Amino acid sequence: MSAQHTLTIQTRHEAVAVERLLQVTRYRGFTLAGLELKPLADVSGLLITLSVVSDKPISLLVNQLNKLYDVLNLELHQAEAGALRA
Repeated sequence: MSAQHTLTIQTRHEAVAVERLLQVTRYRGFTLAGLELKPLADVSGLLITLSVVSDKPISLLVNQLNKLYDVLNLELHQAEAGALRA
């Protein structure tokens, strides 16, 4: 059974930061379920809400995302259990 997880990530204001987040998400075997980007109020970075689905432990993804140079802050929100539908 797959679980959906939502992460809120603050990054530097660079397009490559989003590319790196998505690349790590794919490499770790998570399916993208949602993505929202907003500039921070002071325009120094981006606030990204990333929703992913996987049957793998979310810690695998969180640990790798925290290692990225562009990630300034990362918060994991409550997981939602549910089946992945095509």
